Amino acid sequence: MEPIAVTVRGERRWMLIHRCTHCGRLRMNRVAADDNVLLLLQLAALPLAMPPIPYVSPAMSAEKRIKNAGPPAG
Repeated sequence: MEPIAVTVRGERRWMLIHRCTHCGRLRMNRVAADDNVLLLLQLAALPLAMPPIPYVSPAMSAEKRIKNAGPPAG
């Protein structure tokens, strides 16, 4: 089993989601008091670091449009 995500159930119950390395089955387990908090936070932040859709900020998009526009016609 490998941890792949963290979720929160209720007000204070953090749950770890594990995936079986052999069959791919997902299981949820409660976080234990002796679990490494920094690793849990790193796992929780993983979707923010690698979103499923590429993100381009509006400012970056505008810069690309200006660069790709070329010199003014005329």
